Parts: sequence; structure tokens; C-alpha cells
Amino acid sequence: MKIFLMKSILLIVLAALVGCQQSEALTENQITKVDTEADMEGFVEPESSNWVEYTKPAREYMYYRTQAVINKDINILWDKYPDLKDNIDPKQGVNVEKDELKSLNHNFKLLDANYNIESYERMKVKKINANEVVLLIHGTISYLRTDFDESGGEYLIKIFLEQKDNHWMVVRTDEYNLEEYKEWLKGK
Repeated sequence: MKIFLMKSILLIVLAALVGCQQSEALTENQITKVDTEADMEGFVEPESSNWVEYTKPAREYMYYRTQAVINKDINILWDKYPDLKDNIDPKQGVNVEKDELKSLNHNFKLLDANYNIESYERMKVKKINANEVVLLIHGTISYLRTDFDESGGEYLIKIFLEQKDNHWMVVRTDEYNLEEYKEWLKGK
């Protein structure tokens, strides 16, 4: 009888302990928060001497991006940066330039574009190794429409660069979606 009681008590204690454990399943908001916080580690403002080295490829990317949108031809961007054709993930904001082209040209025609890669804050850089860096750009894009109104606005984007033939080349982009952006703002 004592053995039966001991086993019963042990079983009840184990059941209670299992029932009291917190769920390990994370909500999508918790996952985004963890990913966003981890994403921001290691970004620093570049030294003045390196700032010029990184602003040029960022501006060049923005030029080709805006030209592709204005001219309704994604190949303007993809011919310059062929890696951006691959691994497109609209939900994660990866290589989504084609989506911007479609959405901005859907209801109106565009005449011109302006961009400022540091309109909200200075560019940040995360060095992966001697041949790879990631730029964090918080700026603006404005498109002038044929009715002389504007479309566009603020953006927060990571631009992944690789050194190829002694030149920085954009190999991937990752734009913050609205949820990621809100989490990023909370962390500032």
C-alpha cells in the first residue's frame, strides 16, 4: 500500500510540475522583437574616412532603384545588381524592389525621384569580415508624380555589400516591415 501511495504522490507532483512550466512557444511579436534586437547588434557609425567608402554604394543602389521605379523596368536595377533577383521574400522585406515598382506605378505615373540616405539619422555599418559589410540606412524616398504630388516616404533598410573586383556590390537588401520598424523604434 505504501508503494502505491508513494507512486501516486510522485505522479501528482510530476503532473503539477509539468503543468506549471511556461510554454516555450513564442508569439510572432516576441519572435520579431528578438530578431529585431539581435539584428541591431554590431551596427556603428563609420569613421569619417570610411563614411565615403560606404555612402557611394548606398547612393548608387538608391539611384538604380529609383530609376527602375520611374522607368517601370526592374531590369535597370537587376542588371546592375543581379543577386537582388534571387531569394525575394515580401513577408520578410528581402529584395522587394520589384514590389515597390509595381505598387508605385499602379495608379499614377512618376516623373522623378529624390532620396536622402541619411535624412533621419546617420548611416550605420556592421562589418562581417574584410569583404562583407551591412549598411543600415534610415532615410527617405520621394517620387514626383505627373500631377506634381509626391509619393514615397521614410524607409529603414539594411543593404548587404560584398567586395567584388575592388568595388562594393549590393548582394541583398532587407527592408524593415511595419512591425519590425515599430520594434526597432521601441529599442531606440
